[in-house]
Amino acid sequence: MLNPLDAPAAVEAAAEPLGDLLDDLNHGVVVDLYPVVGVAASGRDDLAKLAQAVLDAGCRKDRFLSVLSVVEPARSWREVLRRDATGGGLMPWYRTIDRTPERIRRAGELADGIADLIESHLGPVRTAAEVAVIFEGLGALWTRQLLLVSDEWATILHLWAGD
Repeated sequence: MLNPLDAPAAVEAAAEPLGDLLDDLNHGVVVDLYPVVGVAASGRDDLAKLAQAVLDAGCRKDRFLSVLSVVEPARSWREVLRRDATGGGLMPWYRTIDRTPERIRRAGELADGIADLIESHLGPVRTAAEVAVIFEGLGALWTRQLLLVSDEWATILHLWAGD
């Protein structure tokens, strides 16, 4: 297993090609991770405490609001990421970018690679939940935050599309 604390930088680098593929003149895409924290201190099953611990470990002034829904089964978070990249909020549907089958296929491959990278750092995700976060920064057209929890580590996958 790779160093879990290196996961945010690794995901940021791996997400650049996805951003390049999906960005257009009026639409930017961000896929990144919040800091990684150990789950022992916060308790693996208390998702609100884990989400807050992840946010507290970062330098942003983002605030946790609530757990919106638990992703069942936990491995389905990968499908959420793939769907968001290929036809959901990250894939521009009203902009100048062509939604060709090749572009959609490539976006899915890149999303799958990001998911594999995350689990190579954290281990298999045992619990996943969509969480609501108020974050500082540019206005979003669309956003999703997925709390990802392995046996030992937790982080939040931040997906953002905006002008």
